[in-house]
Amino acid sequence: MFELVIHGGAVITPDGPVRRDLAISDGVIRELPASGEPPAGGSVIDAGGKYILPGLVDAHVHIPGYMLSTRLDDFHSASIAAAVGGVTTVMLMPTDDPRTITPAYFERKRRIGERESFVDFAIQALIGPRTERCEIEAMAAQGAISFELFLAYGGNPGFIIGHDDYELHRLMQIVGEAGGIVGVTPHSASLIAKLTQVQKQLEATRPYREIIEKEIVLPKVQMFATTRPTLSEALGIVRACTVAAETQTRIHLRALSSQRSIDIVDRFRDLLPLSSEVMSHHLVFCEEEACELGPYGIIVPPIRSKPERDALRQAVRTGGIDMVVSDHSPVLREDKERGWASIWQTPPGMPGLQTLLPSMLALVDDGHLSLGDVVRACAEQPARAFGLYPHKGCLLPGSDADLVILDPGRSMLIDDSAQHSKAQYTTLKGRLLKSRIEKVFLRGRLIVDEEIVVSGPSGKFVRAA
Repeated sequence: MFELVIHGGAVITPDGPVRRDLAISDGVIRELPASGEPPAGGSVIDAGGKYILPGLVDAHVHIPGYMLSTRLDDFHSASIAAAVGGVTTVMLMPTDDPRTITPAYFERKRRIGERESFVDFAIQALIGPRTERCEIEAMAAQGAISFELFLAYGGNPGFIIGHDDYELHRLMQIVGEAGGIVGVTPHSASLIAKLTQVQKQLEATRPYREIIEKEIVLPKVQMFATTRPTLSEALGIVRACTVAAETQTRIHLRALSSQRSIDIVDRFRDLLPLSSEVMSHHLVFCEEEACELGPYGIIVPPIRSKPERDALRQAVRTGGIDMVVSDHSPVLREDKERGWASIWQTPPGMPGLQTLLPSMLALVDDGHLSLGDVVRACAEQPARAFGLYPHKGCLLPGSDADLVILDPGRSMLIDDSAQHSKAQYTTLKGRLLKSRIEKVFLRGRLIVDEEIVVSGPSGKFVRAA
């Protein structure tokens, strides 16, 4: 007899739905018998007419504070947001306190997570010109899921590589020799700095509403976007891929936002082991819609034009981009509001953990993606790329029983009041989805039922196999 049986549902795989029951014991899927008479179980859940998805694996998450006293998201609030949104494994970017720059900080973050997190989590390390070989090797032994390298914005200023190709090569070589993955935030630091200086000078000279370029008023969001063009992203990708090909280090390219970037990555796929991601915001919104959001539409890289958005959607469908991430950056409303006076005063970023799956469901509703695409890009591929598969990212015998039951017969309205992030807003506000997240399980344990958290923190630290 199994501890839990989920009966009569359609299990969603990257290739589509399959009618299977899930027989679960000790937090692990033991069997997937064909739907018929359900196997004996201590608890049987009728999932007839519903979809069963693996819990999402979000490979790019920022939690600005890890103690409960912080004004920004902490493990408690962010992991509840993840759970309610169907994300059962998060990978923590290293730029947030305690910054994961040493083995001691790594251990501190792990202990806080094991005490406070409602979902499983992996930890990414931060490397830069100050990082020594011994620190990389130690954090690799501790289970760092990746080593994050910033060519431009992000991270501590002292950890940004900029145009130091010696350090870029040195760090990639050390991580490669340690068997690790380098996560690369691309872009050109010098190009961004110069373009930002130019835009700020223009704004200081005349109010932004009077800035005329080819008889078109340049809105605030577009002013910010011009400082981070697709050329900047492309230059960073070429540098990173060239050095990684030389050292044969596995790399993961963060936040692709253009067709140019997709094309460059495609040229390097046969030369080195690599993977890439796109943020869900870049699939949902286009530049025109971001401008309507004002400072709430400011993220990095900027949201691009409709043709670029269409190219990104196509790349997710075809595998030209490996995975979709939230880049959860929960900037508070009060901080975003400063951007109405000056766009340079608002921190870039959007909350996205709780709305990663709803964003994908909106794209499914509109015919841009299939549920199979969602499972592949938001569960299987991130788990594969970072060595968590098949324990995470799929519903197979031996996999952790992390799963989401989706009811296609009930709609779900996205609203600010339901958000668990301390940001307390979402740019998806007002979206009506055709399907509803009904239940979420973590290792066979029900953690969310009808958007209500029904268990305490039970998240575990996970590392590559």
